[in-house]
Amino acid sequence: MKIGVALSGGGARGLAHAGVLKALEENGIKIDVIGGTSAGSMVASLYAMGYNPDEIFDSFVNNYSKIIGGKNFSLFNGIKNFISKDICGLKKR
Repeated sequence: MKIGVALSGGGARGLAHAGVLKALEENGIKIDVIGGTSAGSMVASLYAMGYNPDEIFDSFVNNYSKIIGGKNFSLFNGIKNFISKDICGLKKR
């Protein structure tokens, strides 16, 4: 059986997909096919290229102003603060 994952859009909320991918990996679920739309397509592309969920998270955090197109995006900052506290299991390097 093959497993496919479709990731949705949602702007900065697309970062949550890194946590989903990490949870799948931690539970031994191998993804055979991945795709997405909007922010989900960015996460899916990076994952398909071989980046792990932590690297995807770091990439979004370190480049969010370029990705989102602004310098002060409060929703993204809230997500970044939430995840960087390791509540979601993602550890900032």
